[in-house]
Amino acid sequence: MKRVFVFQDFKSQKFWSVDVQGTDVVVNYGKLGTEGQTQVKNYPTVEEAEKAANKLIAEKTKKGYVETAEETAREMKVEAKKYTLSYDEYENDVKLLDKILKDKHLSEYKQITVGCWDYEGEDCSALLEGMLEHKDKFAHLEGLFWGDIDWEEQEISWIEQTDLSPLLNALPKLKDLKIKGTNNLRLGQTSRPELRSLEIISGGLPTEVVEDILKSDFPNLEKLVLYAGVEDYGFEGDIEIFRPLFSKARFPKLTYLGIVNAEEQDEVVKMFLESDILPQLETMDISAGVLKDEGARLLLDNVDKIAHLKFINMRYNYLSREMKKKLQELPMKIDIAETEEAEEYSGGIWYSPMITE
Repeated sequence: MKRVFVFQDFKSQKFWSVDVQGTDVVVNYGKLGTEGQTQVKNYPTVEEAEKAANKLIAEKTKKGYVETAEETAREMKVEAKKYTLSYDEYENDVKLLDKILKDKHLSEYKQITVGCWDYEGEDCSALLEGMLEHKDKFAHLEGLFWGDIDWEEQEISWIEQTDLSPLLNALPKLKDLKIKGTNNLRLGQTSRPELRSLEIISGGLPTEVVEDILKSDFPNLEKLVLYAGVEDYGFEGDIEIFRPLFSKARFPKLTYLGIVNAEEQDEVVKMFLESDILPQLETMDISAGVLKDEGARLLLDNVDKIAHLKFINMRYNYLSREMKKKLQELPMKIDIAETEEAEEYSGGIWYSPMITE
């Protein structure tokens, strides 16, 4: 029987299907709205073909693909697009706002990603003001990734933001918000009952951004991920600023919480274990930071508190081989890939989060 899966996020709108026809495994994949490409692989027996198909399905679902009816997938349209400037376009004085407004399909997209708007360190004020002047063209958006700029274009610490609250206020249907780069970033302090997901990627998260979150109201937020970073690039060094976020009263519907990319990642583990929000969570995200054996041992010593979790993300860590072996005994799904080694420099031992500069 043919099975069809779909993957959708800010950047990708894809389908993938698999059909076992005797000893042949037929795979079809591509962008939504296209016929895609087809590959056929033959196996010695029907049993081996079915086993191979099931393995492929497991791999796709692990990556976030969701099974859907074939007719539904066929009717689905591309609902997301990324807008960005190449260096040549920038040199020729092309404006990102003009590229966006000239897209005749803009009204069809539920999500847009805003990439590089400048190559010389200018902030996004002009782009934001232009979008506000045409706010009716963006009011339908349900998802926004602001600042998806590759390191070849600008290091994350070079991305200059601004107060995004006027734009956010003009997007009444916004459910998913992702921001990369936090220099001069502000979110405003207000109620955003429509928001379901908030992720802020930073090499050094300013205290003001955390305060904006704490002084706002997100009664329906289901996912929150904040990248702490390091002091040299904007983080003020007090991991305790995150503790008030671990509150079920503040986030009654939160099921995914990540305080990641922190130098004191072990302390973040303690915050999870000491919080009243832990019982309602499905995912604990403590990835991308300086997670060492001390923090992992806290998890092992408190299995009764975390046994209900479906997933703990510990990707990018400083765990010993022995500790990683012990963590495999935890009852939930875990990710402990990308183990780093501390560096010796000037007579000291140095640990770094994944994203800094």
